[in-house]
Parts: sequence; structure tokens; C-alpha cells
Amino acid sequence: MDTVELIEQHQLVVVIRTDTPDQAYEAAKACIAGGVKLVEITFSVPHAHEVIKKICGTEGVTVGAGTVLTMDEARLAVNAGAGYVVSPHLDEEIVKFVKREGLVSIPGAATPTEILKAHKAGADIVKLFPFVEMGGLNFLKTIRGPLPFIKYMPSGGVTLDNFGEYLDARVSGIIVGSAIIKRGLVEAGNWQAITELAAKFVELLPQ
Repeated sequence: MDTVELIEQHQLVVVIRTDTPDQAYEAAKACIAGGVKLVEITFSVPHAHEVIKKICGTEGVTVGAGTVLTMDEARLAVNAGAGYVVSPHLDEEIVKFVKREGLVSIPGAATPTEILKAHKAGADIVKLFPFVEMGGLNFLKTIRGPLPFIKYMPSGGVTLDNFGEYLDARVSGIIVGSAIIKRGLVEAGNWQAITELAAKFVELLPQ
């Protein structure tokens, strides 16, 4: 099974954005303990590539690099062993480099023009960001009319209460961040609470 298929199978992508690499590593472990199979370490985390490298050996878990803004970060992500590279924007040079290296490319887009441009550049999946501000699930439904052949991954607005609606939209993956990686829990080092939150989302996934 390739990485796109793994993403589409497991769907829940937990984005980890913390102040320190140790917090990111512990948060990732907590999510994995809750049954999460897809974790994304953002490059806003100091030394993110080192965290990615540490988690990559975890059996059954696919690790991605998020908030990849530059070619230097893309290279670090590749060398760290990331399986997929996510950006909040479209940079065609990053997309093409990531594809050449055999990784899955998930650039961000917010308009029909950007979405189609990302697809033509070689994106495997297009991250819809900022999802709520661009119209949320209504936008997704509308954009699928003219662009049904593109794989989508919404980013933003997911809660435990509306997670089922996102699943019903049948997207390739769903990015969840602060609904699981709550800042207060991270600062308190309450990793068990993060594990329990992650498990509640995992329980809602189709079996």
C-alpha cells in the first residue's frame, strides 16, 4: 500500500505544532498510543526534522512534515524520512522536488485557480486551507462540481462534534490540530489526556 492509500485508509491526520521538540515528540507518542496512524510534525517546531526522524521508526505509523515553506525545509523533511510533505501554500518547486524524491506532496490552496494549479504541478492531494474561512464543507461540495478528480484534505474547523460530517464528505484525509493537541494539555505535560482525545476521534473512523 502506498502512502496516498494509507492516508485514505486512516484519514485522520493529527498535526502537531508545539513550542519545543520534546513536546512535539511526547504529543506524537500520545496520539499514537490513542490509535492515530498519521502524524504530521510542523516545521514551526524547532528541529522538527529531528522529531520526524525519531518517530519514523514507529511501526504502523506514517509521519509527515508540515508547514514546509522552503526548499531547505523540504530537503530536511526528505532526509528525516517523512512520508508526505504538507504546506499551507503552493510552491511548485517544492511540489516537484518532493515528487522526485518519491514522497507524497500535499500543498495548500484556497481558490479554484490555486487548486487546479497545484494538481497540475503534481500534487497528490490538495490541502484546503484555511478551510473554514474559505467556506468549509459548502466550499468543498461546490468545488467538487468542476474539479471532482482532485483529492482533497481539509484543514481547519474540525471538532469531535463535527468530525462525522467531515468523514461523510469522503475526502482523502482530514487534518486535526488543536481539537487534540490542546495547548493547555501540552504545557501541563498531560499526555494521557491527549491520548484519550485522540482515541475518541479514532473511534469515529470507519472500520
